[in-house]
Amino acid sequence: MFLFFAIYAYPLVNIFGSSFCEWNYKNLLHPEFLGWNHIFDNFIRLFTKDTHFKTALINSLKWIGLTAVIQVPFSILVALVLSKKRKGWALTRNVFLIPNIISTAAIGLIFLNLYDPANGLITDLVHLVNPDLPLNILAKPGTAFWGVTFSYILFGGTNCLLLMSQISAIPQELYEAARIDGASDFQADRRITLPLLRPMIGTVLVLACNYGLLLYNELFLLTKGGPDGATYSLSLYVYQTSMGSTKLNFALGNAAGVIQVIIGLVLVISINKLLRTNESDL
Repeated sequence: MFLFFAIYAYPLVNIFGSSFCEWNYKNLLHPEFLGWNHIFDNFIRLFTKDTHFKTALINSLKWIGLTAVIQVPFSILVALVLSKKRKGWALTRNVFLIPNIISTAAIGLIFLNLYDPANGLITDLVHLVNPDLPLNILAKPGTAFWGVTFSYILFGGTNCLLLMSQISAIPQELYEAARIDGASDFQADRRITLPLLRPMIGTVLVLACNYGLLLYNELFLLTKGGPDGATYSLSLYVYQTSMGSTKLNFALGNAAGVIQVIIGLVLVISINKLLRTNESDL
């Protein structure tokens, strides 16, 4: 209980409390409460005066949506395919999953080399098609966003493992009965696997959307939020506002962190409500 309070509860309460204060590089040791008449000034400033925050918020919402639409369905598809017990499939499963469970920092460094404009593999592949085409994916706003997105969107190893563990728990008798009735693998997955997988899909969806909301490592290593804010996220904003500049503003950074927490809670509640609604319709 003490560890929970020290590691989670106290920092969270401190973040919420300090977001209603004036706490910056001018008064590092003495945060001052803004007063009841100005209690929401930091939040108002974020949404009305801080263009960097609005850019970060929009980008983070885009990543949440892309993660839900691309990564989660891709993880489900991979889990369904790799769960089939066929000759040589164990090796295929390991070859696919091992690269997917390496650290996000390592993934960022790998893609930094892949996107290198002089010697990167992706650059070389493009030059095979068109040698005269100048390519610096991370230097242009239009391509940097998608370059960063591609660096993480298909790396859903944890999601695949969770889904595969749930698939392995489904009684094989159900599939045997389906085969006796003449059902194909596709029909069995559609009628048996996916309905029974629904609770785990909800968990994976929450985790994936949360990852999109908190996206940081890849951005910091690849672009640091540039160019022109094209890859600026809420996590980068919180870091740079609170710790990464000469004019630190802890209160403003914590206010942005509170907004992240609220978005995360809304996502969890919405996904759980959606799943309960769908279950009641079955």
